[in-house]
Amino acid sequence: MSTYELPDRSHLVDKEVQIELHQWAVQGPRRGIFLGQGERGLSIRVPGGGRFVYRHDEVKDVREI
Repeated sequence: MSTYELPDRSHLVDKEVQIELHQWAVQGPRRGIFLGQGERGLSIRVPGGGRFVYRHDEVKDVREI
């Protein structure tokens, strides 16, 4: 995988994940159900029924819980 390619996270869809953000990134929920990723970012479903979107450059790592 080159520096410009996105990691394949399709195996995480519909699973509970924990997101590690860069220190400078907009702080938001870090745990939720992974909904998928697109060209600009990835999204998680958070408790209470909300959805939160992070840009790819804000995310350091995504791990399944």
